[in-house]
Amino acid sequence: MRASSLTALERNVFLNVPFDSKYHPLFTALIAGLTALGREPHCVLEIPSAGQNRLDRIYNLIASCDSSVHDLSWVRLSGRFRLPRFNMPFELGMAFALSREKSHKFFVLEREAYRLQASLSDLNGLDPHVHGGTQAGILRCLLDCFGTPSGTPPLVVLKRLVTRLNRAILKLQREQGFQTLYHPYMFRRMTDAALELAQTDGLIA
Repeated sequence: MRASSLTALERNVFLNVPFDSKYHPLFTALIAGLTALGREPHCVLEIPSAGQNRLDRIYNLIASCDSSVHDLSWVRLSGRFRLPRFNMPFELGMAFALSREKSHKFFVLEREAYRLQASLSDLNGLDPHVHGGTQAGILRCLLDCFGTPSGTPPLVVLKRLVTRLNRAILKLQREQGFQTLYHPYMFRRMTDAALELAQTDGLIA
């Protein structure tokens, strides 16, 4: 399916990723790759961290997307209590529930093959898309999940877009003084920049 033939719902993709500085390159690749494939990335950064009914808002945001991408490669012990964070598996659970009620598609990403079987054995039988912790790996996963036989940009074109978006983000960080990409303002600017670059390259209308 070409990007121009996608409905508004089909374009929306929810991203469930770790908010870790070491994940910045993969986050950038996800945004660039999805945009080049005619999709519109969304994530919890669009939802205020405070206030009532946060879970309802997250659920409604996922429900407003035709599909979701869940990268569980960062499941590890962290913080003062040396415990894993459960927000990401919880959001994956929401997506699974949605897939039982409506035509919501969810894709699970991992760094290594077979790691998911150890961390979330209830998903045995579901093959994760393995990216190896690289931007190129992320792009290959996106092509597997969202690519079509016709109208899909080749990997080399997606890599060039990621490189250009990397430069735009570094410039934006210097200008705005942001160290992290996981901020509502930064997320909006990143997605806007990816859209502009993809349009300039003629990847999307």
